Amino acid sequence: MKVVETDFGQLPDGKIVTAFTLENIKHTQITAISYGATWQSFSVERDGVKQELLVQFDDLAAYLDNPFHFGNTIGRVGGRLSKTDYDINGTHFTLTSNDHGNVLHSGINGFDVVNWHGEARNFGTAAEINFTRTFDDEFAGQLAAQVTYRLDDEDRLDIIFSGVSTENTLFNPMTHVYFNLVGKGQDISQHKLQIASRQHLEVDNHTIPTGNVLDNQNTKFDFVHLHALGQEHYDDAWVLDLSRQGEGLKLTSPDERLTLTVDSDRNGVVVFTANPDDNSAIKTALAIEMQSLPDAVNHEDFGDIVLPANETKTYTVTYQIKKNEDK
Repeated sequence: MKVVETDFGQLPDGKIVTAFTLENIKHTQITAISYGATWQSFSVERDGVKQELLVQFDDLAAYLDNPFHFGNTIGRVGGRLSKTDYDINGTHFTLTSNDHGNVLHSGINGFDVVNWHGEARNFGTAAEINFTRTFDDEFAGQLAAQVTYRLDDEDRLDIIFSGVSTENTLFNPMTHVYFNLVGKGQDISQHKLQIASRQHLEVDNHTIPTGNVLDNQNTKFDFVHLHALGQEHYDDAWVLDLSRQGEGLKLTSPDERLTLTVDSDRNGVVVFTANPDDNSAIKTALAIEMQSLPDAVNHEDFGDIVLPANETKTYTVTYQIKKNEDK
């Protein structure tokens, strides 16, 4: 397993952003940068040619002006919160709204807009990048956070989030990563998607969950069987089947020669289709956000995103690439 550390650029305050690249025996590579603990690249070798699977940037300046949150680690809470004031077991805090009176991706307190401390280690058949950072912001408590990227020789990538706080707080981090398995700027409508889910969240006109959980069957949300994304637009949350056999989500290239499976130890996934380059109807990027269901703290049965003081919570998301060169 190869581990390479390079400078990715310099922030306005003079601090250096570091890029860490891991490469396994199959020449699969992942790169993460210290700014935003961001997943910057994920490439595989096909027919001797490197193929990038992420929609991403190659320069730091683009990541500093990144409204789509390409590859960013989002926290303390990913997704939307419908309230700004919270009392959690005697701890009170107020957040600054940034989205129609709501809080999106933690608002001004994000994991994604700071430079993390990073280190990389080689274990022989696996290697990892470990980012750490302490946060003292509008959320309650001082939070010690850790994000680890671990790649092995079987093309499995684990992203592990961990946090411990001095006070009761909220913790629902995730990776805001976008995929296009045929190349940046290409139409994703013929990518095939499968989600182990029979329900999704109803939302209002600001994409805030209403609290209602709706059935997917015979709607555009029904991906229980693998089929093409089509021209529909998605910015929605699916409830993952807790009793599922196998992965939570599967994405294949149109020719089915490349398959990405994604799974996590949490109960939801947000899928967002976008065209970051222009306003055309053609979608060129698919965000897959594995997390506890959005706005969980404000809805019963959406999941527990409260992090009690002095307790550590750890979550893992697993990405597995499989190549079928016989197709």
